[in-house]
Amino acid sequence: MKEDLRLLAVQQFAAYDLQDDPELQQLVFMAAEICKVPIAAVNLIEGDNQLVKVKIGLNIDILPRKISFSTHAMDQNGIMIVPDLLKDGRFADNPLVKNGPKIRFYAGVPLISREGFRLGTFCVGDRKPNTLNEHQQMMLTMLAKQAVNVMELKFSNDQLKRNARELHEQKLKNAEAEIRLRSFFENSANFHVLLGKKGEVIDYNKTAYNFIRNTHSVKLERGHLLLQYLAEDFKEVFLRNYELALLGVRSVEEGSTNYGDKGGLIYWEAVFEPARDNDDKIVGISYLITNTTKRKLYEEKILQQNQSLLKIAHIQSHEIRGPLTSIIGMMNVIKMEAHTLPQEYITLLDDAVNRLDQKIHEILDKVSKIGVEEDILNV
Repeated sequence: MKEDLRLLAVQQFAAYDLQDDPELQQLVFMAAEICKVPIAAVNLIEGDNQLVKVKIGLNIDILPRKISFSTHAMDQNGIMIVPDLLKDGRFADNPLVKNGPKIRFYAGVPLISREGFRLGTFCVGDRKPNTLNEHQQMMLTMLAKQAVNVMELKFSNDQLKRNARELHEQKLKNAEAEIRLRSFFENSANFHVLLGKKGEVIDYNKTAYNFIRNTHSVKLERGHLLLQYLAEDFKEVFLRNYELALLGVRSVEEGSTNYGDKGGLIYWEAVFEPARDNDDKIVGISYLITNTTKRKLYEEKILQQNQSLLKIAHIQSHEIRGPLTSIIGMMNVIKMEAHTLPQEYITLLDDAVNRLDQKIHEILDKVSKIGVEEDILNV
């Protein structure tokens, strides 16, 4: 687990192109100058590899961790000095000593982060046996600490830039969302008001503002108590539903209000809904009123039309039923008294009577259906 955390810390810095950092380049150059050696480097030790991030005197960017001198130096509590790698049993057969750069001298100081993670080493080397005096050892240790400071500062600055960019992007998103919400809120044809826990107006849309101005000759403002603008016979209903909304219960009321010459009779549907903050805490209510006057008037018009149709149908059916009854009676008399009318006349007359009787039944069926539809509308 500890190694996993260390690797995460290393990855924070491994992604940077530290070779181009002027401060780290200067530190590496100073290390080589102070220690009077041709090789100096800042290394990061990740899973299986050593990453040579900043260097002088070397042409290596990455090498296997198993042959790395810095793997041993990273675990030291202080500086690790190997005057002659060829005479040290740990490194005598190392390909970096026998082949390639043929390094003979190595000195390295662990790079330790503020959180205590060992990230790698700040090291110097030579192609011949060498050592460091106390002053050089002290300076190499100081340069290693400064290298960590530079890397952490670079990481912190980049993190701040990322955070600032993300914050800016989030602000833009919030602003866009607020504009969309405000546009929807303002362009709604419904009366919409947000109320606080004391019944005060927190926000309102244009429809609400214009309605209050037209019906009460008052400019609606934040902080006004909405109750003062409600009809007397609606205040009790409003307060009951307002309290329910503050308890988290959504409710709907329907009714009508006559505003006289300032608006006439208006049918409405009122929705009371809890308003919550980002923590889902109820901070007030959303009060939304939809003008249903057109719908109600249309329904009343349909009902009136149906009633008119019922009257007409009843009148027509009764006016036709009367003469039809007389004709049927006369037909029966003719049949019973065996009047000498041509049989085809009797047949035609009988057929006409039957068709007329069928048509009357159809009218009565339609009248019954209209009556059922009217009952449904009334419900």
